[in-house]
Amino acid sequence: MKLNRVLVVYTTPRTKEQKSTLDIVKRTLKKYKINFKLANRDRLSKKQFFDKDLVMAVGGDGTFLRAAQFVGRQLMFGVNADPKNKEGFFMKSDKKNFGRELKNILKGKIKIKKLPRLEAYINNKKIETYALNEFFIGARKSYHAAKYVIQINGRKERQKSSGILITTPAGSHAWAKSCCSKTLPLDSRGFQFVVREPYEGNVFKNYKLKYNALSKNQKVNVTSEMLGGIILADSVGKENNFKNGSKAIIKLSNNYISAIWL
Repeated sequence: MKLNRVLVVYTTPRTKEQKSTLDIVKRTLKKYKINFKLANRDRLSKKQFFDKDLVMAVGGDGTFLRAAQFVGRQLMFGVNADPKNKEGFFMKSDKKNFGRELKNILKGKIKIKKLPRLEAYINNKKIETYALNEFFIGARKSYHAAKYVIQINGRKERQKSSGILITTPAGSHAWAKSCCSKTLPLDSRGFQFVVREPYEGNVFKNYKLKYNALSKNQKVNVTSEMLGGIILADSVGKENNFKNGSKAIIKLSNNYISAIWL
């Protein structure tokens, strides 16, 4: 596999281990005379991703997720900058094996996994950012309750909770896993939703729509009853206002991520 243009998206190193990993990545790419550019995850723009063969995320899963928000059909590869301190679900390499894995990439000895993403609409206007893990729908302040009406397959329910997570198969192994022990296989063609900490009292009670695995053609419809509601992709994107009366639709997207999965 020939790599002509590589973008290395990195998290600013905060430890010697993280700096060492980034240095090894840069030295190894130079060793193989691979043309690459560096991009800090906190200062990304679409222009940086234009015409790149490979987007390499060096950091933790948050760096991979942030980079993925700018990726179209480019190939992605994750390098864990600090395996002892950073979760690395998407990160398939580290500084110890990066040289070997880069050789495998150049030789074409790789597996590519297509990771589904979600897309969302507010009042029929598409949110610019796709979600590789999940969309969170809830109150802007975590100590405020989220109030909304959720509708799936014609079933409608008014709820009060800490918010809703609509997740991809990959996302079912992330934040949502702490709210619900059920996960989806990575090769699942569907997605799921989880209601966080549903509150039941005199008015809000007897919930039926608290969790479900959904097929690829299903949609989650939510109508906001919040003054300060938001919809957010992967906890690293832009907060989209979801004010009282607004209607959202979340569904699987045809725009997936192609990731090197060694």
